[in-house]
Amino acid sequence: MVTTTVPAPNAADVPAFLQRDFTAGEPNIIYVGAIIYLPVDAGQFSYLAAVFDLYSKRLAGWAIADHSRTELITDVLEAAAHTRGGDLAGAAFHSDNGAPSTPRRTSRRHASNTA
Repeated sequence: MVTTTVPAPNAADVPAFLQRDFTAGEPNIIYVGAIIYLPVDAGQFSYLAAVFDLYSKRLAGWAIADHSRTELITDVLEAAAHTRGGDLAGAAFHSDNGAPSTPRRTSRRHASNTA
């Protein structure tokens, strides 16, 4: 497994903003995001970040890179802002808290620590 998130030892827990309620009453208010790593060569990975609008359940933006640094998150949020008219002001964004995903089939559901 690839290590994608290593929190600082003194990092504070972030409260679960959505409280597992993945609905939105109107578009462009609440977005969710994820990053998955994709094996591309022996020991090499690409990282795909995606942002979805919870109201429409549609893809609002995506970005891909050879790293999972902050710049990837900035890129995907900028892509979502561009798709949604250039502005995400007032919107909330939710992602898991360091639970990496891989594109493989599994019958086991993963519980995530939501932030």
